[in-house]
Amino acid sequence: MCGRFARTTPPQRFAEMTQAQCDLDDLPPRYNILPGQPVLACRISADGVRELALLRWPYIPPFEKQPKTRYSTINAKAETLTSSRLWRFPFQHFRCLIAADGFYEPRDTGEKRKPQYYFHRQDGQPFFMAGLWGRWEPPEGGEGFDSCAIVTTEPNSVVGEIHPRMPAILLAAAWGQWLDPEAKPGQLQSLLQPVSGEGWEGFHVGYYTRLDASKVIEPWEAT
Repeated sequence: MCGRFARTTPPQRFAEMTQAQCDLDDLPPRYNILPGQPVLACRISADGVRELALLRWPYIPPFEKQPKTRYSTINAKAETLTSSRLWRFPFQHFRCLIAADGFYEPRDTGEKRKPQYYFHRQDGQPFFMAGLWGRWEPPEGGEGFDSCAIVTTEPNSVVGEIHPRMPAILLAAAWGQWLDPEAKPGQLQSLLQPVSGEGWEGFHVGYYTRLDASKVIEPWEAT
């Protein structure tokens, strides 16, 4: 499961990485992105070009009558994307890359408040997590929105010391294929293997503290 992550790199940098259009104003860094907040993602637009967009997280299935869901849609398990009735359609048609600089995973100690660990690249470079997205429209008319889920897979050697799942992180060579609307699900499953643990690190962090007046979540104190 990936229920919190960070994006501190400006959107323009992610646009350069993917050669995508970016009409977004500069976004403040977010150190602790939670479900219910917008996330930055790269996808193929209706015009067939790469674009950066803000998507709501978690994913709201189009069949829901209200902008909420009874399902757990923060994450989508890589192993069940082709068999799940919930994920089969977005996996076939609506894939995206979710921009990040790091992500959090909890260690299960049997306590109510689980210690959190932050994982990121040792070289400090940003990366993309595999994502699925879709459009939700009110059944009686009105304004809809786009939402997304993070695809998860088995952990690598670093994350596996703490948690049994991690985001499916895609290397640059896989971005084009993941976004390609003509790509077949069978070709895409192989992209969702755990990223190598080499060059990654994690460290223990404190608990979430507060929101400041600008709604930017402060970094967790390292302990």
